[in-house]
Amino acid sequence: MTTSLELFLTTAFIAVVSAALSVVVGVPFGSWLRSLSPQLARGISTLTLIPFLLPPLIIGLAFVGVFGELKVNSNIGMLLVIAAHVLMNFGFIAKVFAGSTIDREQIEAARLDGASENQIRGSVEFPQQLPGLISASLLVALYSATSFGLVLTLGAGQVKTLETEIAIATLQQLDLERAGLYAALQTLLTVAMFQFSKRISGSPSPLDQIEKSILRPTLFDKSLGLTLSALVFVAIGFVVSKAFTGPGLITNFANLSTKGERELLNITVVDASINSIRNALVVVLVAVPVAYLLASRKRPSSWVLIPIGISPVVIGLATLALAGYLPRALTSSWVLLPLIQVLFALPVAFQILRPARLSIDRDVLEASALDGAGTFQRVSMIELPLIKKSVALATAFSAMVSIGEFGAASFLAFGSNETLPIVLFKLLGRPGVENLGMAMTVAAIYILISAYVIWLSVKPIQTRHRFSSADR
Repeated sequence: MTTSLELFLTTAFIAVVSAALSVVVGVPFGSWLRSLSPQLARGISTLTLIPFLLPPLIIGLAFVGVFGELKVNSNIGMLLVIAAHVLMNFGFIAKVFAGSTIDREQIEAARLDGASENQIRGSVEFPQQLPGLISASLLVALYSATSFGLVLTLGAGQVKTLETEIAIATLQQLDLERAGLYAALQTLLTVAMFQFSKRISGSPSPLDQIEKSILRPTLFDKSLGLTLSALVFVAIGFVVSKAFTGPGLITNFANLSTKGERELLNITVVDASINSIRNALVVVLVAVPVAYLLASRKRPSSWVLIPIGISPVVIGLATLALAGYLPRALTSSWVLLPLIQVLFALPVAFQILRPARLSIDRDVLEASALDGAGTFQRVSMIELPLIKKSVALATAFSAMVSIGEFGAASFLAFGSNETLPIVLFKLLGRPGVENLGMAMTVAAIYILISAYVIWLSVKPIQTRHRFSSADR
């Protein structure tokens, strides 16, 4: 039996190695990205950020589609999980690096002093970029330590982390005491990573605009940039193309209204999608207005970011453990899950809306107050029109967070209330051409939606030039 210390070290190892490798490939990729034209940089950035926005379960689905029936042991499974983490997060590291460049005058001064391009990179640029990169890498480690669906999908039961064992101890063995111990260790690990990230350099954002640099990318940067872009394009294209294989796209799409091959699902994929959309609507209606109110405060509400540092699996377990103390009408209702998912969407919405809200000229707001405008008039007629794109992004990202959330849903959504990620995981767990075709069709739809959201997010927004925006 795996000890709690071994689980802790395995989880930490996967997280740290995934973050380190993401930085190793993300920095040169970002160096190449900032040398491109604005239009091309936006397109490449959109492409490589798609895996960052996708739920880990979808990334696992993509790897399953690529590697097929690969026989997985603990070592191969761990390598697959780490590789998937790098695919998910290198675009985020690259965007953080490309969104923060050193002053042009410093580069020119260093050149006048005889410094070469490599010397400028190593002695001038990198030391200034280091705090932001450390902060971003810690966030990547945090995401990698909480990728529950990815480990379940690629680990094939051979890779055991704190999150997977929390689920097994709770849902299969009904051992809440052991699950509680694992949850405490998981929380200790993730909260530590989050706090270190905040202390070093705030919250790095994949939404920051790419800054053009006069430093030329090396041949290695260009080669790596082209190679990684091609790999992401092939991986995404492979998943989308799989929706056309087997019975064919039309049949795969029609099968979404069924319970899969041999009726393995409790509900149809369409019903699960309706449940997820319903939950996302509740999350948006709660999270976005609350985030807007908090973003309007003069003093930052840093406590709203706390859920970023806590695993959804841990929050799902805590909710399950406290169910006996909650009203029966709530614990037996589908509403409980979206209310819990608000915790995950709120930090995202807040960090998008906070800088946008702060960028509004105070003179305009004061003038409206002098003219007799009330709070509702000021918000509806002045503030919202000025930051409507940021509000739209906050809404889209909050909805995507809810629809793709798997950790808490695996504890709280059962029977007719199952969500889309749960149904997808069941489809992956059963062989069959129809099941795989259905899963890939759903993944393709999710990828296309994610690509559109990211395309909008990397489009320059006027209110962003003075303040940075959110991470996921």
